[in-house]
Amino acid sequence: MLSRGKIIIALSNIDTSKKLKGLLMQEGYDIVAMCTSGSELMRMVMQYSPDLVLVGYKFKDMSLLDAYDALMDLTSFLAIVNEPYRSFIEEDTDIYCIGTKISNVLLTNAIELIFQGKKRILKLKQQVKTLEHTLEDRKIIEKAKGKIMIDEKMEENEAFRYMQKLSMNLGKPMSHIANFILTEQL
Repeated sequence: MLSRGKIIIALSNIDTSKKLKGLLMQEGYDIVAMCTSGSELMRMVMQYSPDLVLVGYKFKDMSLLDAYDALMDLTSFLAIVNEPYRSFIEEDTDIYCIGTKISNVLLTNAIELIFQGKKRILKLKQQVKTLEHTLEDRKIIEKAKGKIMIDEKMEENEAFRYMQKLSMNLGKPMSHIANFILTEQL
């Protein structure tokens, strides 16, 4: 069966951890590790790069918030917490929380929502990177066009058409032509 995602279970109660491990493995998730302390969790996140950490509120050596502060850029968190802690956690972090009365459907739905959110964020980051690259290319092309206008005494549309023709003739993107114009003398 294809894994639906790598998960670390980090709860102070071993019996609960084992039950959750069995349930999640049946659902196709890869449980890469289980632990009971925050320091173990930190080591395991570094070692396994999980997609998600399933956690309780308190470890024997630190709180969930301490672990979150150290690991928030490396993985997502799903906290199983009592109601009083839930609002406290959700108010100060982006940790997803569910109550301690867990059903299979609730747990798997929560995990899937987290994974869908991560996919959406990755897609948006890629779009931003593409737009940034396009903007940088556009800036370089505009600078090169300005240089041609000054050096060759051309109008703006003539300079652009000149660069466009070079691009087509050489089979190179406009940004490459622009870089060449800015760094070399034609």
